[in-house]
Amino acid sequence: MRTFYLFKIKKPYYILTKNNPYNLFKALESIYYSNDYEITYSINYFNQIKENFNKEYINNQIYETYKNNYSYTKCNNIHIISDYCKREKTKLEINKTYLLIKSTKQVPTFLKNIPYEENVFVCDFKSKDYFWLNEINKVLV
Repeated sequence: MRTFYLFKIKKPYYILTKNNPYNLFKALESIYYSNDYEITYSINYFNQIKENFNKEYINNQIYETYKNNYSYTKCNNIHIISDYCKREKTKLEINKTYLLIKSTKQVPTFLKNIPYEENVFVCDFKSKDYFWLNEINKVLV
């Protein structure tokens, strides 16, 4: 099972890290694994790095893309694909500050169809995997 966190990165920080995403990954990883006593610092740092997603827009776009798919279900801000033919079970949770994808696939279906801008960064902290969403979509198309 893979767990992907998607963050919309502020433009200045994107420009600074677009050619060296390792530094951005390490910054987000340090926030992800921060302790309780570091939480105030981590929240402030996180707010300096990220922009908020337009939750309503993304929900509507995902729904419109998959509404006629027999393996798709939606409940509030959670979208699920359960396609047993493709052996995929993927859950997309849409939040204001991040998107969360949990999937049995290495490249989940939702990852290919999220409305994005060039500054969306994807992290799988457990697998130490990270990439810019626009870069992976160039390869997948």
